[in-house]
Amino acid sequence: MSAKDLTEESTAVLYGKCKKIKSEWNEDKSIIMTYVTIEPEEYIKGNLGEEAVIAVPGGRVDDIIYEVSEMPLFIEGEEVMVFIWTNPAGKNLVTGGYKGKMKIEKDSRTGKRMVETDEVTEENVEIENLVPGQAKKAERMQLEDFVGKLKGYMKH
Repeated sequence: MSAKDLTEESTAVLYGKCKKIKSEWNEDKSIIMTYVTIEPEEYIKGNLGEEAVIAVPGGRVDDIIYEVSEMPLFIEGEEVMVFIWTNPAGKNLVTGGYKGKMKIEKDSRTGKRMVETDEVTEENVEIENLVPGQAKKAERMQLEDFVGKLKGYMKH
């Protein structure tokens, strides 16, 4: 999914800091769910309040690890851009699996916040001609530029 697809399919798009991560069994102990609490710095689309709690299938409870391959991993304290889809039952899920979470890091040279995305830009368009199974290189974009791009997708 492209950033445009992620934005259009999401109920909410935000960036902020991971404040809390808690994994627990569901009611019938058939699956472990991880609940990620994000403190939004800014909502680009929608609004889930002062804290957004996202349910991610998978996690660790005691010595049992339940992994779901397409799901992103969150780390307490990290800054992230997240695309969220609220399902009919009212549960917030990450749109597009692992593609729906992008890490935000400060550039060591400029001090500017950068988003790591696998978005195709003019500079890396040749990656579209990759051999199947070959990894795309991550594209780094300034946070404010990426936010502007996402806001542009909502005007169409």
